[in-house]
Amino acid sequence: MRFQLLAARTAFAALIFGAAAAAGAVAAVRLGLIPYRTGVMVMWPATGLGLVALASALLWLKSAIGRNEGTAKRIGMIALLGSLVFLYPPLSTVYRGFTEMPIHDASTDPDDPPRFVALSKLRQPGMNSPEPDFQREVHFRGDDGTVAYLLHEFYQGDVTKPMARLMPRSASPVKALFWRCFEISKSLGWTIVDHSEKEGRIEAAAASFWFGQVSDIVIRVKTRGPIGARADVRAQSRIGAIDNGFNISLLKDFVEKFWH
Repeated sequence: MRFQLLAARTAFAALIFGAAAAAGAVAAVRLGLIPYRTGVMVMWPATGLGLVALASALLWLKSAIGRNEGTAKRIGMIALLGSLVFLYPPLSTVYRGFTEMPIHDASTDPDDPPRFVALSKLRQPGMNSPEPDFQREVHFRGDDGTVAYLLHEFYQGDVTKPMARLMPRSASPVKALFWRCFEISKSLGWTIVDHSEKEGRIEAAAASFWFGQVSDIVIRVKTRGPIGARADVRAQSRIGAIDNGFNISLLKDFVEKFWH
């Protein structure tokens, strides 16, 4: 009984301290009190406390079932369920870090990516360069190659396939597709920063859920034959060398909306 109570209390205390550290890190980054890298560093021990909470809660559960004893069942169940909920975001992020391409810049056309115009002026010293670097060599899923090659190789089905439409009934296919892309961007919750129908360019920004890290997005619409138009999208993180798949997920969301 004493072990069961100790396990439940340990799990509950670890959960509280871990959740408090994580919440503090997220709040401090969003308020600009600490840099993003420091917030991520704080998340490691916070996640460790979450794992301690889960392990202790499982020991409590094993003891409770084995003894058929409900000692500390309230805090034991809170710690068990709470640790599962708490651990999902950081562990899923780590998982994506190992399974997604180690990049911070993605495009539906990595061979000729759209260029930032208005958003490039917002980059500050220490942030990622807005210039594309898709010929950089990386290792992904046991294969070595340029970012452009690997995007085509592993994401052709849902990201890099050409987004072109024939619109024989439209007086201006480029204009029609431009405003369709504009509405898609708004429906995805992206913040429109600048747009030019004449240039066929839309620039927007999207922020990650937890730390609010910003990715810049640019959409380019151009002619595709006499009665068609094509759209291409690029998303790039302002800071950080690896985005854990965030920018590719932005492109996937856009592509899915485009074809539906």
